[in-house]
Amino acid sequence: MTCYDYDYNPNAEIRGQSWDWDCSAAATAWMGRSLGWGWAESDVAYEFVRAGIATPQLGLLDGTGAGIVRWLQRQPFGAVNSRATWAMVTGWVDGCPLIMGSTRWYHWCGVRSVDSSGLLRLANSAPGWAGIYQTMSIDQFETFGDFWAVYPHSLNGE
Repeated sequence: MTCYDYDYNPNAEIRGQSWDWDCSAAATAWMGRSLGWGWAESDVAYEFVRAGIATPQLGLLDGTGAGIVRWLQRQPFGAVNSRATWAMVTGWVDGCPLIMGSTRWYHWCGVRSVDSSGLLRLANSAPGWAGIYQTMSIDQFETFGDFWAVYPHSLNGE
């Protein structure tokens, strides 16, 4: 399937985190791999630290994902970030991946799609964190509530 300028594979492999602080890097690497980029989580984590987006002590420094977007745009990889509701997330993942995080969940993961029962299919690098494995219900989403998402956007502004 096509997502803007990219071929999207929602079943791209999610790899476990190398460190307890790099979930945002693991999620970003998954999104890149799902769109055909050969990113490794450890390389993305290194680049996030180098760019001042994350630290080993605190993880991602800006929970809105704005730093991730700036890093992605330098790749070049079109992306935007936004506060995310359940309705927004379920609409955005219709043919495109996204990554999302919540300060209450204190975690970032990839979102592959919505399954036939209405659950989000996740690419979660820390399955089991706070009781969330590879799917998320609306009730779980609302429990952690303050989600931000980063999702692909055309480099051509379309």
